[in-house]
Amino acid sequence: MKLACSLVIAAQVLSVLALPAPNKAGGAAKVSATTTAAAAATTSAAAEAGTGGEAGEGEKNEVVQQGQFGQIIQLGGGNIKTDTEFPPGTNGKLEVEFQNQQGRQLRVTENRNPAAAPKGFVALEPVSYIVELGGGAAAAQGLTLSKIDYIQNANSTLDISTGQVARFCPEAQSFVFGEGELEFEADEKELTLSVTNMVGEWAVFVPQAAAAGAGAGAGAGAGAAAGEAGAGTGAGAGAGAGAGAGAGAADACGPGTMCRALLDALQQLAGGQATAAAPKV
Repeated sequence: MKLACSLVIAAQVLSVLALPAPNKAGGAAKVSATTTAAAAATTSAAAEAGTGGEAGEGEKNEVVQQGQFGQIIQLGGGNIKTDTEFPPGTNGKLEVEFQNQQGRQLRVTENRNPAAAPKGFVALEPVSYIVELGGGAAAAQGLTLSKIDYIQNANSTLDISTGQVARFCPEAQSFVFGEGELEFEADEKELTLSVTNMVGEWAVFVPQAAAAGAGAGAGAGAGAAAGEAGAGTGAGAGAGAGAGAGAGAADACGPGTMCRALLDALQQLAGGQATAAAPKV
């Protein structure tokens, strides 16, 4: 396992160099209807979108609501797109996008002692975000829409267009890039990552060159051991929502994830090299 983790961390640097630049899509303006009651918010958002004239059809079924860290948040069903925005941090704020026929319960907690940033990158915030859904990781599969976003603060001077959203990989004890489809929406200064499973621990990073002198996420990344302890704390807190962060973290490197694909490929490579190096009898 130590060999696998070492190989993953070593491959992280090489894989970052091969990552495509985020798609700089000009996203349409979002309809804003802030509320904590999903049913009331849906009605309000649909009415506002209907008066927009040029608003797209998809925006008529969109809700934007405010959430608080550590609290259980209701996500409505009916395939109504629900964007939940959280309080802003040092340089920006987290947004979770959800859409599905059946609703869910969402809880996001901050890990104030996350693992270190990948080599060559700097964290935009001194925290990472542990995302839980009622029903655990299984309930996060097969959703109509599942996104982890980061919206830059209006007063931030950073260039986040080359930023990356990463999931924490427990086996490697590090944050891993490359999962899902990442886009940068220049008009909203927003990084948006489409994922197949939002449950897990997430953090946002920019290359060191982009963060130089801008004070990005000072104090973030106290080490992998601290990140593991923080993730464990989030797991204990998950009982109220019916989905522990520990369950999400366990599945972060489960079948079908980028983390698992990297580990499997590198373990096979290591096994092949060991076989080739063994003396013949």
